[in-house]
Amino acid sequence: MSVQLEMSPLQLKELLYKKVLIESAVDLSEVEVYWAPTFDFEGVKLVADLAVGVAKDQQDDPRSFMVEMTVAIPNDPEDGKRAPYTLDIQAQAWIEVADGIPKDKRREIVEVNGASLILGAIRELVLQVTGRSGLGPMLLPTLRFLGVGSDP
Repeated sequence: MSVQLEMSPLQLKELLYKKVLIESAVDLSEVEVYWAPTFDFEGVKLVADLAVGVAKDQQDDPRSFMVEMTVAIPNDPEDGKRAPYTLDIQAQAWIEVADGIPKDKRREIVEVNGASLILGAIRELVLQVTGRSGLGPMLLPTLRFLGVGSDP
């Protein structure tokens, strides 16, 4: 089935990783319990932080935003269930919004959709790095952002 494509009003202009920490959380002898491709994330503590800023010269008519996101699985014993890998990843993206988007909606759109773009990149990074790791490739679960932009 063929689909028609058009430019999104939100454009990811650049994405950089400021911090990448991915390490096995358990000994490889526990691979049967922690085999990442079949691991169930229910009960694992996932942490995400998001910050959004606008260019100084665009306070009145913001179109260029910087979005910084940190995603972590701390695997602290008191947090509950352990994941196969401990991770702490910080990414920074520059996102442009089209003129057609109302000024009062731009930040909210960038928070929700920009965060989704960055999380997709982080998921791929984790999958790629863990693909050659002893506990197997780990794909982070698909996540919803609660408390960003609007009510769940």
